[in-house]
Amino acid sequence: MPVKLRKPKQKAHRVTPEAVAAFKAGDYQSLHRALGLKPWEPSPLPVSVTALGVDQGEPPKWELHPDAWRQAQVLQRELEKAAKE
Repeated sequence: MPVKLRKPKQKAHRVTPEAVAAFKAGDYQSLHRALGLKPWEPSPLPVSVTALGVDQGEPPKWELHPDAWRQAQVLQRELEKAAKE
């Protein structure tokens, strides 16, 4: 019996104008919603804006999901670039 294989879900979080506006405003909840982040994923907002944000250094030793931390760092760089344009 043939089995239909499905493609894995994409985890790409698109940087939209709504996400850029929330990033500029420092709005944690709106940014999470606009990017489609899960509640446990770190926010791409800088640590200076929210304690739940990230900085561009190495993930802290207590961080359980360093890949999610790095994803937030990449999103932060993309949002900063889009905010300047």
